[in-house]
Amino acid sequence: MSETFDVVVLGTGAAGLTAAVTAAEGGARVAVIEKADQVGGTSAWSGGHVWIPCNPHMTAAGATDSPEQALTYIMSLSRGMIDERLIRAYIAAGPEMVGFLDARAGTEFYAVKDFPDYHPEHSGGLPRGGRTIECPLFPYDELGEWSDRVSPSPYFPNQHITMSETPLGRAVPAIPSKEEIARRQVRDERGLGQALVGRLLKACLDRGIEPLVSARARQLRVEDGAVTGVVVETADGTVEIGARRGVILATGGFEWNEEYKRAFLRGPLTHPVSTPTNTGDGLYMAMKAGAMLGNMRGRGGSRSPSCHRA
Repeated sequence: MSETFDVVVLGTGAAGLTAAVTAAEGGARVAVIEKADQVGGTSAWSGGHVWIPCNPHMTAAGATDSPEQALTYIMSLSRGMIDERLIRAYIAAGPEMVGFLDARAGTEFYAVKDFPDYHPEHSGGLPRGGRTIECPLFPYDELGEWSDRVSPSPYFPNQHITMSETPLGRAVPAIPSKEEIARRQVRDERGLGQALVGRLLKACLDRGIEPLVSARARQLRVEDGAVTGVVVETADGTVEIGARRGVILATGGFEWNEEYKRAFLRGPLTHPVSTPTNTGDGLYMAMKAGAMLGNMRGRGGSRSPSCHRA
């Protein structure tokens, strides 16, 4: 193998970067591998909103919540197709994740005031919101040479705003003035998904973790039933990267893979809005390594397991 790390993370969206920071905080030596030539994945293209029930910032937004209320809401949307144990784990871990990233990764999350759940009419829904959080603007000049290596969003040409300043984030958006936009451009202050990815990327860089880009993971190495590394294709050829403690699959969905869409989705998906690199590589590697899939009915979203030592 070319090099061995404690943990190898595949993918540089919000999930992958968060996994890398978390592993590093736990004392692991971490490698991050990205298939595209820029980092951020679909997270960088998004509005940057994160939906976390019972998050620690709800009180400041004048909202209240409870685990049971959140569980009722999610289960009402799932029509009984989601494993309740997974939802309970998500609800329990979400607030802890927010606190951890605020303290250790500088995310500075805040609850978006008066931003309702998508279906507040369902049992457990919050019409006044509080579960949706976002990051404030992030100055990209803090990323140095990496400032131009985050994938720009084709859906938000003006990256110098937050979601709350768009009609998608608020019924009556607080649109910033031309003077304010010009001020933000001085330090390249970006909002939306760019703010979230920028903060997580900086947290990785601060810990000496520089993503390897234009590198496509192709196969997990398995020895005696344990994942011990990954085979990666790069411009310089194929290399094997060892993983003492595990490989984390954060490779996005499969909505650009026609075969997988026919196999896993309930209906047609004709207009993906994610990065075209979302072709289900993580699913392929997991299945080839013998992993069982679950929760595959969501439109284009993969539910790849994390492959690790037992």
